[in-house]
Amino acid sequence: MDFDPLSLFTAPPEREDEVNYIEKLQEIKFKQEVIHNQETTKECDETDESDDDSYLQPLHILEFPILQLKPTYEVLITILKLLSLDEIFNFSNSPDSTSTTNTEVINPLSIFEEKNLDIITIDIALEWLSKYCPRFNSYEKLAHLPHLSNSLKKNNTTEYNAYLTRIISNPLSWIHNQDHIHEIHTQASLRISENCGRTAQPEIIRKIVIPNLSKLLNNNEESYIRLKEPSLTSDNLGLKTWGSSLILSNRLINNDDHRKYLHGNVLELGSGTGLVGMICSILKYNTILTDLKEIIPNLKTNLKLNNLDAKAYELDWSNPKSFLDIHGQDKKFDTIVISDPIYSSQHPYWVVDMINQFLSKEPGSRVLIQIPLRPKYEQERQLLWDLLRDNTNLIQREHEIEDGFDDFGEMKFCFKLYSK
Repeated sequence: MDFDPLSLFTAPPEREDEVNYIEKLQEIKFKQEVIHNQETTKECDETDESDDDSYLQPLHILEFPILQLKPTYEVLITILKLLSLDEIFNFSNSPDSTSTTNTEVINPLSIFEEKNLDIITIDIALEWLSKYCPRFNSYEKLAHLPHLSNSLKKNNTTEYNAYLTRIISNPLSWIHNQDHIHEIHTQASLRISENCGRTAQPEIIRKIVIPNLSKLLNNNEESYIRLKEPSLTSDNLGLKTWGSSLILSNRLINNDDHRKYLHGNVLELGSGTGLVGMICSILKYNTILTDLKEIIPNLKTNLKLNNLDAKAYELDWSNPKSFLDIHGQDKKFDTIVISDPIYSSQHPYWVVDMINQFLSKEPGSRVLIQIPLRPKYEQERQLLWDLLRDNTNLIQREHEIEDGFDDFGEMKFCFKLYSK
């Protein structure tokens, strides 16, 4: 079943006196806003547009289309799509992890294309916006809305969500196309979800940018890896890209000689969205990515998104029978890579079992492990290190603590290299 963002929304019951009070306030605000908009429009007509820098000023929720003015489908869908979550690069909204400045020159047409808006829709919306919302009466002003809205969402969350809630709860009876009404309601619900943190966000495409990655990609038009991440749930943590995979991927690409870490055939345990395994494949190593059965469809989608010929197979650490049936009981790998594998007390045992099962006995075979130092998992991490020391023939060759971050904030990470 497809994810329906409207299922996340339940309108709270309102008392009759509250409704009347709110409606009276809205009526007053409506009249004031109409007068203000008319006066502002007149002023704009008398002022040279080249001197108009109002699009640089912080946004206020009162500057958005008022529902009492019956904004058209084109108006509402334009505003809602421009408010959508920006492209996610790594764990931020820009390739270099810095925000766009207000004075940076932007290309409106590129912004509209990124937000999946066609110019015909924009032009129709501008006819209404020019009359009733002078703050958004030009391409340039609309194009700055995505960036300026970030501050509004963060600092005026209650007002922002309330505006979207009013759209969802309004029947929009002046719009006669029911599909258009449903699309507006859906987009408004998605905007609320996106503003409630990663666990509430709908499906995203994360773009991974790593120094020197572009030199390795065959497609010169793109300098990043795309990772599809469905909505995050507690029982499918493998559908999320975690900080460990980015740090380990950066190490593999930017080490002076990646052969220090990778050797021969590579197996990734617990691939998740597949970043580390993809990097191994891009570095020309024959790589097999593995995870639980329910993770594999999305993992295969990500391989296809990036035009990689690496293979993904189900591998249940507690029962690897399905993997062994395909590859044989004697299948071995020269390198095993693992990132963020521990989120239950059984995982240290299962990880070591998989290493003993699949790591080659030949000299030079190795295991790479990257783990976040989460406060609540000290015992599980120590158990893993103890099992690797006592239950394998591996020797720890390298150990480093690194700083990093993901969607949930800054954290320290531990990297270890083991080999025969």
